[in-house]
Amino acid sequence: MKKNAFCGLIFALAISATISAEDGIASQAESEKSKTVESQKENEKKRVVLTVDQAVDQALASHVDILRSEISKNKSEREYKHSWNKVLPSISAGLEGSSSAATDSPADTTTTYGAGLTASLSIDLGLSSKIKALKAAYKAGQTSYEDTIRSTESAVRQTFYKLLNLKAQISTSQDTVDSYERTYNQTKAKFNRGQASELELLTAQVNYETAKPDLDTAHSNFVNALIEFLNDIGWELKEGEIVDLEGSLEIADSVSEIDGKILQNAVSNSATVKELELKIEEAKANKKSTWASDRLPTLKVTGSYYPWSKSYVKESDISTDTSSWSASVGISLPLSNWIYGSSASDEIAALDDTIKDYEIQLKDAKNTAFTEALEKLNDIRLAKQTLATRKMNVELAKKSYQMTEEAYNRGTKDLLELQTSLDKLHSAEVSLKEEQYTLICDVLDLEEKLGLDFGAFFNKESADTTNTETSSATAKAGV
Repeated sequence: MKKNAFCGLIFALAISATISAEDGIASQAESEKSKTVESQKENEKKRVVLTVDQAVDQALASHVDILRSEISKNKSEREYKHSWNKVLPSISAGLEGSSSAATDSPADTTTTYGAGLTASLSIDLGLSSKIKALKAAYKAGQTSYEDTIRSTESAVRQTFYKLLNLKAQISTSQDTVDSYERTYNQTKAKFNRGQASELELLTAQVNYETAKPDLDTAHSNFVNALIEFLNDIGWELKEGEIVDLEGSLEIADSVSEIDGKILQNAVSNSATVKELELKIEEAKANKKSTWASDRLPTLKVTGSYYPWSKSYVKESDISTDTSSWSASVGISLPLSNWIYGSSASDEIAALDDTIKDYEIQLKDAKNTAFTEALEKLNDIRLAKQTLATRKMNVELAKKSYQMTEEAYNRGTKDLLELQTSLDKLHSAEVSLKEEQYTLICDVLDLEEKLGLDFGAFFNKESADTTNTETSSATAKAGV
């Protein structure tokens, strides 16, 4: 009886201890879960989603090339708008004083002092041409600034999609690791059943372990490129901040058909062509200005007015207050500049050579602009065809790998065949992403060459659908 009671007590204590232990484990698990939730909430607070348009806006506001180009533009604009100051006279105020005496009569000293204004004006007949040259320089600065904005926007967009490509490589590398891990576990199970050799097991393990560093490298390449990109666009990365890129390379599927007639805009919108046209305009204005300044007369007008002047003779103790004015007009003609072989003649000849050189460059630039646009259009058409083939290759490689994996599990395919099939699949996936990135960059290049808004050749509805489908996934994946 006592023995049964004692056993019952022991059993009750054991149950109580078990319940207490389970409660402790449950409490600890709940605590860990709570910490995880809090950590996730904290990360979400630090998480920032960055789209390609937001990256462009950030770059346009702070990119160093744009800021420097804006300074040059403002300088040329100021010089042109203030060119009228070249017809302003030079005006100065002066205070003069003098003292004189004869050497044989030092006591006869005369002291004179006074205050007044002096003005002079030189009228150069080449002034109008100088103003035209300043206007051409201003237009060139404005064009250069606009081209810098467009080239910067194109570069930012292309780099953004390059980052998406690098991020896709992380996903592919992760798939490779997962596939090799699954293959290793399958081979290990077959080895335990005596269906696989030790060499096959070792090979599967080597493949699995080798794939891990490749994943780390892919992640490191992406993070480093992202940090460099954020620095280029002027993004101040805060400590602990997580930047998510929202977008997808699938936007390549939304590229619309491009009519070849639009290439007619390539020449007129070429940055090089516009720059050379303005250089020719500026050089011609400089030639006219130089010729007029070196060959034509220059008119100079000078005047002075002293409203107050005092003269004092020491010996006679007489002082006199007077006012005075003077004016002069003169014309000068640089006759030496008309001599053949003079430096002025050589300067004008050098400007003629510069204009001819610019005109040769302009003709070549027009041909090059059209040719490059045509080549880029052909690249786009080829990339679209290649992209369709890449997609088909991915589907075929997926099916081949699935069938090979099933056959390997049945023992009708060996490990080498499975590995080869997996490598082909991942190679096809990488080639697909690379082709999507190439097509996107080609389209952006053509839009820049034609002076069109970026995104003009992308079907907006299709692109918006693509971004909507991928944004939630990228937001969860993080950097």
